Amino acid sequence: MDTSRISRKADDLKQRAVVALPIKRRPMWRTAMMWFAGGIAIATALGFFFDANRGAARRRMAVDQAMAKGRDVSGWSGRKTRHLRNKAVGTVAEVRSKRSRDVASGG
Repeated sequence: MDTSRISRKADDLKQRAVVALPIKRRPMWRTAMMWFAGGIAIATALGFFFDANRGAARRRMAVDQAMAKGRDVSGWSGRKTRHLRNKAVGTVAEVRSKRSRDVASGG
């Protein structure tokens, strides 16, 4: 490999003008509309949960559902972790078994 050729190519690339790619920006009205819609969604959620009549029950229900999902995820991840650990232990046992057979056979 000719390092002088590579050096010349690197110098050539350094001298090139950098081409700036045009960035397509959203129109201002679309960005404003997204912020407006997000604000309305947040205001609706706050009104829903802090309602004077049923807000406390809704908050308790939301907490109960979140806790149930947490228990589901915890159970799933525990099973997945146990499965992966058992697979790793099995793989290690296979490798050790093959290695001990190779050493015993003199290979």
